[in-house]
Amino acid sequence: MNIDTMLESVIDNLNDCLVVGTEAKENPDQGYPYAYGYSTAGIRISVEHLQTIIDQYRSLMLENNQ
Repeated sequence: MNIDTMLESVIDNLNDCLVVGTEAKENPDQGYPYAYGYSTAGIRISVEHLQTIIDQYRSLMLENNQ
């Protein structure tokens, strides 16, 4: 997966977290615990993807400087 696609994936994931958080407030079967769990998982995934993007970017920069 290229860096652009990974960044788009992070954005989509975070947007999904926002939507779920908003919708969970209005759904009595979900509520705060569901929204919190979903958002926490989404944030962790986003952090992992961003770290991968940073690693790939650094690797590309090193290749281009050599």
